[in-house]
Amino acid sequence: MGLQKQTSISEKIAEFALSPGLSEAPGAVVEYGKLLLMDTFGVAMSCQEMEHVKAIRRTLADLGSAPQCTLWGTGERAGLADAVLYNGALIHGADYDDTHVGGIVHPSAAVVSTALTVGERCGATGRQMMEAILAGWEIIVRLALAAKGRFHDVGFHGTGIVAPFAAACVAARLLGDSRETLVNALGVCGSQAAALQEFLRDGSWVKKLHPGWAGHSAIYALGLARNGFTGPREVFEGEFGLWNTHCGGTDGLEEAFSDLGEVWHTTEITVKLYPVCHMTHSFIDCMLALQREEGFTADDIASAECRIESRCYPIVCTPRESKTRPSTDYIMRFSLPYVVAVAAAKGRVSPWEIDLKYARDPQLCGLMDRIACVDDDSKRNPGYFPGFLTVTLKDGRRFVRDQRHEMGTAQNPLDPAAVEKKFQDNLEPFYSAGQIRRIEETVRRFDALPRAGELLDALRR
Repeated sequence: MGLQKQTSISEKIAEFALSPGLSEAPGAVVEYGKLLLMDTFGVAMSCQEMEHVKAIRRTLADLGSAPQCTLWGTGERAGLADAVLYNGALIHGADYDDTHVGGIVHPSAAVVSTALTVGERCGATGRQMMEAILAGWEIIVRLALAAKGRFHDVGFHGTGIVAPFAAACVAARLLGDSRETLVNALGVCGSQAAALQEFLRDGSWVKKLHPGWAGHSAIYALGLARNGFTGPREVFEGEFGLWNTHCGGTDGLEEAFSDLGEVWHTTEITVKLYPVCHMTHSFIDCMLALQREEGFTADDIASAECRIESRCYPIVCTPRESKTRPSTDYIMRFSLPYVVAVAAAKGRVSPWEIDLKYARDPQLCGLMDRIACVDDDSKRNPGYFPGFLTVTLKDGRRFVRDQRHEMGTAQNPLDPAAVEKKFQDNLEPFYSAGQIRRIEETVRRFDALPRAGELLDALRR
């Protein structure tokens, strides 16, 4: 009697993604998911006038993309894969979208853009789209957790690497694809999962594209598989699979999927209150808290020191010359000296502080020069982005703040009212108060919508 073939990770993922059991997801998970959706659509529509979005829209027009699905916020339409790309780039355009910190991944950008766009194309109900989104969130988070940050360690953007697989699951569920089709599509996605972090050095735009490109890749992977194209069944754990080639080993994979369908990670996804790299958020919190408690201003600061774990140090602290004189919005978003300086000087870090006029401001430049970043792995807190800040004033006083858990975690919970305020602030430049209320009310009953069109109409300016 032959040995029974072991179920591959792809097969486990496909089984879960297409399972009828997703209709029985816990109510608390669904409700939290709708809070994430509110944040996601607010962030997306705040980016609709950004230059990278205009460049993508012009490109789709140049390519003659078929008018199938809505480009959010507009009356324009593009082919399914192209619309997913565009809408994903809207969500991730300001680096203001949600994060699962333990996995170092942005879950909603690819998952939600794929669900609503595919849902529009196939006439899905809100409940069907919600179930697909829940599947996508769980899969992208578990893949990210299994990587244990190793994608970032060797220069990959983890979201771009794992998002194609989650997007394929979302689309397959909505389009009614078979388990075999999805398994092959996941295999194809392994050869499309790509996202380099060289943008950290010159501040170029490519990171804005990673989640949308992941969804675009997933649509093609599914189409190919549906037509008989095959992909490796052990794309994750195989000898030349993603984990061995990118992570140096498969440890963590089996464990990450051992309780799939039983434990929900969706409620661990956190909303960002600052439109900058999540690795810097606790340092912003520390600076703002010290100023509130001690009453000093940016002009009072003689020097400051940020101690940050080794994994994060090269992402937000080097090269020093570009981080202290950022030349693009993306360098600003990934500069620890900049975000701490602007927090001290302006008392907040909102989308309006990500402006190159501040990067050239003499006061801020001087303050950035006085902020030291120290690689100190003793300050790490695995699974979280802590902050350890020391501020020395010109009068000799010295203050230390150590925040072990970023805001939005169970240990440092986020008030839902703050999410609602962020949502309204993001939309105010583009919509009337009545339109904002309509969008909010529509998102709150997302899982009860008869079709995607009601939300898409609300988002249209």
